[in-house]
Amino acid sequence: MGSAALTILGKDLRLRLRDRSVWIFALAVPLGLTVLFSLIFPDTEDLQITGAVVDLDGGAVAAGFADGVIPALVDEGLLERIVVADAEAARSQVTDGDLDVAWILPVGFSDAIGAGEQVELEVLVAAGRSLEGEVARGIAEAYAAEVGRIGLAVTIEAAMTGGLDPGLIGGLGELAASQPRLASLADEVSDVGDPLDFTSYLAAGMAAFFVFFTVQFGVTGLLEERKLGTMPRLLAAPIRPAAIQAGKLLGALLLGLASMVVLAVASAVLLGADWGPPLGTAILIVALVIAALGVMALVGSFARTAEQAGNLQSIVAVVLGLVGGVFFPLPGDAGVLRIATLISPHGWFLRGLDAQASAGDWTLALGPAAAIVAFGIVTAIPAVVLQRRRQAW
Repeated sequence: MGSAALTILGKDLRLRLRDRSVWIFALAVPLGLTVLFSLIFPDTEDLQITGAVVDLDGGAVAAGFADGVIPALVDEGLLERIVVADAEAARSQVTDGDLDVAWILPVGFSDAIGAGEQVELEVLVAAGRSLEGEVARGIAEAYAAEVGRIGLAVTIEAAMTGGLDPGLIGGLGELAASQPRLASLADEVSDVGDPLDFTSYLAAGMAAFFVFFTVQFGVTGLLEERKLGTMPRLLAAPIRPAAIQAGKLLGALLLGLASMVVLAVASAVLLGADWGPPLGTAILIVALVIAALGVMALVGSFARTAEQAGNLQSIVAVVLGLVGGVFFPLPGDAGVLRIATLISPHGWFLRGLDAQASAGDWTLALGPAAAIVAFGIVTAIPAVVLQRRRQAW
């Protein structure tokens, strides 16, 4: 059985290496999409906004933003502050693209906040600076939310004591600006390692997504043998059916492993991606390829032709990839989506990479890897049973 399986494996690998579609799905497309997305969506860690703030109010709450929040952003390296003469100058420079963003605090801003009235902090964004604009709006919204929270506390204090201290109202801006969430926008990370940056996450996600398509070529080999009429010849030879199946699956396994390893190395060399400790990364890669093999084998066992199997497998691969968040990190408040990642080996793979990279400890990859392997075993067992029940065997 062993020599026969290896012979079939060698034959399949030679055929796959001459197949251009294998090279496209295994290397060209995932690496190309990683490069493309990394250019379209730059890493926010390297983002620096050129902006100005115009304080037309001069009150204490407005000063909390202009003299508290903005300097903190400058110190963090996120903002390059440009001094402008007035609001019209800010509007003109934003229109010309000399400024990415500008914040304008209107007259009466502080008094309106103190009176509990609604007032707008205007955010100007230059054309084509959508990322910078979202960050600028987020900063303004965070400040407004902090002021509102502190204002509510002041109101409650006034209701309990029977009086309102004007000094508390005047200090709203200073209190809001002093909150850690506003003063520091950087993520808190451990002293050992850093979580996956956007490029590394994207490279790992693309590799995980397309490895399911790569192993698909090996899994559908059995159906191709039937279509070409070579399966009866193999069965007529002194070869056990299990050896034929083993040779096909081993070919798919090696294709998947080679694809993942080459993509990991290529993304590190060409894009500077870092998937974390090598040992943990290797364990997760092996686990994911096993899961891909099990899933694709199960889906393929329901098909009658290679074309039908390819269509079904592609649908399943896309759904699992989207649920697993391979294209973009899922936001922290996306509770339903994060729960959905538990049914996707892609989600476990990315979670394992992020955990081990954040702590610099490869052992943190073992838990997610075990979940991925379990996923592969659960899907592989019925696939093997269904294959053995086929009359072709």
